[in-house]
Amino acid sequence: MPKSFMNQKRIPIYLDSNVIIDTYNGIDDELIGLILRSVFQGLYCYPFTSEQISEIVVENDKQLSSNRLKYLSIISQNVYFESSMNRTGFTSNSPVQVFDTISEVTMGSEWERKLGSIVTYEEELLARSEFGLSPNELNNLTATQAIESINDALHSYKYELKEGEEEPPRSLDEMMDYIIKIMKESFSGIWDVFNADPEKQIFNVQVVSIFTMMDTLGFWSDSRGVHKRGSRYADSRHAENGRHFSMVVSRDKRFLKKTEAAYLFFDIKTKTLNTDQFKQHLQSVIGT
Repeated sequence: MPKSFMNQKRIPIYLDSNVIIDTYNGIDDELIGLILRSVFQGLYCYPFTSEQISEIVVENDKQLSSNRLKYLSIISQNVYFESSMNRTGFTSNSPVQVFDTISEVTMGSEWERKLGSIVTYEEELLARSEFGLSPNELNNLTATQAIESINDALHSYKYELKEGEEEPPRSLDEMMDYIIKIMKESFSGIWDVFNADPEKQIFNVQVVSIFTMMDTLGFWSDSRGVHKRGSRYADSRHAENGRHFSMVVSRDKRFLKKTEAAYLFFDIKTKTLNTDQFKQHLQSVIGT
């Protein structure tokens, strides 16, 4: 974490990209006022990530992109949260510099659309039906209850296994164990080359995986259109990044619900707040 950030003891808050865009556009003047006051009073900082940058820049509109990056520089105080193969943590950098770096690789949503097509929306509907999981029912449960309901469905499902076939995972915990096994088999060599911490890499993927599984199995799952865009893969990265912060703030209820479930599953203490809740929190801390 940058020395100035540590000395000021600012509390890091993760803003979903939709909050950054909305406040820049002046959709919620009260919220942007509170955010800026919290920055200037030295209470909070809003470190940025490469995922946020890729979502707030606008292709073929350099001026708008430049203005949004300058805005992000102000509220983040140029504190950058980096999550890479061999580094995870807060450092000093500017959104413009990071944008220049990541723009060397083609940006855009094409990769997300390709990921979204790996498992089709219809296949997910079929899987939920097979397991007896209904989004209408799951969405009326707490995150704890939804996890329990999914585990019950996985445990009680009657598989028709052929002789010699391996028993499939029958709980989310067993799915995590399977992911750990696959990750170690597939990436140990790469981790050695980059001197990466295997435990950190595995846990990152586990958080992303739980978020995605909750969506796949019907807990506050994306609509057909959102699924087609592959947005949940970017959302799962926001959830993973956010666990390193004190709070995650978004206006996307589905994102917050799945993030809450992922944090609960792994006993991550980061709070999830919608924008109204965060405004109330800021008002209580800095006044109106």
